[in-house]
Parts: sequence; structure tokens; C-alpha cells
Amino acid sequence: MYFILTAKSLLWVTLSVVSTITMFTAIYSPKWLIGPTEYNCLSTKPPLQTDYNSTDSYYEVHCRPSVGIYYRCKKVNGNQHCGSFAVEGLSTNPNMFPNAWKIALVLMSTGILINFLMSIMAVGSFCKQAIRKKSVFGVAGSGQGLAGLLYLIGVICFAAGWGSERVAMLCGTQSEPFVSADCTTGSGLYTAAFGVLLTFGTAMLSGPADRATSSDKVALQLEQGENIVFLL
Repeated sequence: MYFILTAKSLLWVTLSVVSTITMFTAIYSPKWLIGPTEYNCLSTKPPLQTDYNSTDSYYEVHCRPSVGIYYRCKKVNGNQHCGSFAVEGLSTNPNMFPNAWKIALVLMSTGILINFLMSIMAVGSFCKQAIRKKSVFGVAGSGQGLAGLLYLIGVICFAAGWGSERVAMLCGTQSEPFVSADCTTGSGLYTAAFGVLLTFGTAMLSGPADRATSSDKVALQLEQGENIVFLL
């Protein structure tokens, strides 16, 4: 067994892990769509004018309701409350949890699982470059490409669900599939889009990483009896 580390393989492994974390973060974000209505979600009462010794101050924090694939934020008892609206999982009423979003959640969760397994395989590529005569880089790169495709379809399904009753209540009755009416896209959706591009980029990098670990320079050091090869 050899330990082979090159600049390209290290970059590939790093991006494999980062892309997985990015999509995991996106799924748990409640800010894919942000509603148009702003409200005071946190405040303290101003001190009485005659109470000059009071140390209390008056301030306001303005928030806007938002929704993600299965998380949402809204005003509850005067404060901003974020939590899951999938109260019964995938069997939740479609009016509360649109079917298109259920499909998106399943696809993206499956993609994260695949990407997680490929990330483990990528880390293991430092020590083992082939499994049953098949390149670890090729297998992992194919898996990452599949994960990226699942992510992409998931994002499209999320946009396809913008005509649902939940989105209409948040964004206005003019909302329809792929049209968010009065809502604006939030950081969660941008994070997901970045994760999709990063995953496809990582899959494409698996080929150069494979070639770098099987280059003539690496082969020469292995022939010289080196068990640990660094080419950075």
C-alpha cells in the first residue's frame, strides 16, 4: 500500500468534502424564498421618560418570513420562529408541504448521501487508488456527477412548487411554478446553486487527480522504493 498525495488529488478531496457540507447546509436553510412583508420580530419597551436611571434601551429587529425545502421562519408570539413545516414527514398535507418539494427533499438527500460516500472514498484514495482494478477516482467522480444531477433536479423541483398554496400565502396569489411573485430568492437557494456547480466541478476534477497520481514522477518514486509520495 502506498500513500500518494498530489496537489490535484488534495484539491479534489477538499472540494469533495466542501461540496457535501455546502449542500447539507443548503437543505437545512429556511431562506430559499423570502416573503415581502417585514415585521418587528424583537423589541424592548422604551423606558419611561421620568425614569432616568433605567438602563433599558429601546431597539427593534426587523425580520421577513421565509421558507426553504422543509424549514420556514415566521412570526410567532411576537418573535421570529424557525422550524420544520413537515410535521408528518413526507406524508404531510401537500397544502403545507408541496409534493414537488417532497421530491426535491428526497432527491437532494439522496445526493448528499452519495456525495458523502464518495467523499469517504476520495479520502481513501490517498492510500488506495484502485478497487478491483477500477480507479477510485473514476468511481468517485461518477458518483459525484450523479449527486450533482440529483441536486440540480431537486432545485428545479423546488422552483416547480412555487405555484403551491404555501408559496401563494407567502408570496402572493400571482405566484406560479418558476414564478415567485412578490418573494425574493434567499441565501439558501444561492447556496444550493453554488453547491450544484461545486459538485459538478469536483466530479470533473477527478480525472486530472487520477492522472496526477499515476504520472511518471509518481511511478519513478515508487520504483525507487518510496512508500510515501508527495508531489505538491
